[in-house]
Amino acid sequence: MAPLPPGAGQPPVRLLIPVLGLDTPIEPMGWKVVQDKNGVRSEWEVVDYAAGHHINTAYPGEAGNMVLSGHNNIGGSVFRPVSVIGEPGVDFGLNDEMIVIDRLGRRFTYRVNGWRRLKEKNASIGKRIENAEWMAPTEHAQLTLVTCWPPNSNTHRVIVTGLLTGIESD
Repeated sequence: MAPLPPGAGQPPVRLLIPVLGLDTPIEPMGWKVVQDKNGVRSEWEVVDYAAGHHINTAYPGEAGNMVLSGHNNIGGSVFRPVSVIGEPGVDFGLNDEMIVIDRLGRRFTYRVNGWRRLKEKNASIGKRIENAEWMAPTEHAQLTLVTCWPPNSNTHRVIVTGLLTGIESD
C-alpha cells in the first residue's frame, strides 16, 4: 500500500482494534524534561483515558512511524487489552487490524506484523536507548503501539507494530 503524498496527513483522532473491541480517542502527547540523581532526561507525558499520539511522529497514512502510547493499569487503562498480546487466550496478534481515523474521517488500516515485550525496569541506559529505537522514524508507513506490562506493574514495555494496508475516505 502506497502512503499518502507528503503533507497530506492529518492528526489522528480515534483508534479501533476490532478483535479487542477497543475504541478509544487519540490525543496529542508530548514530553517534559526531568532532572534527578541520574541527570537530565526527557519523559513522555502519556495521556489518560485515551491513546496518546507522539507529536514528533508521522500522521496516519504517511510514510514514517506513527507512535501511539497508552496506559495499561492507570488513567483509564485503554491499552490493557494490547498489553497482554501473546498471553494464552488472547486473540490479538499477527495480521489483526488496527484502524486509525484522522480528523478528516479517513480510515487507515494497519495489520499487525510483529510484537515484543522488552524489559524496562532496572534496564541499563544502553538497553533503554535500544528499546526506544522502536519509536524511531521509518521509511514505510508504520503504526507502533507502546504500553507497559504486566497488568499489575510496569516492568516491561510492550511494542506492537503494524504496516499500512488500506486507506478509506468517507
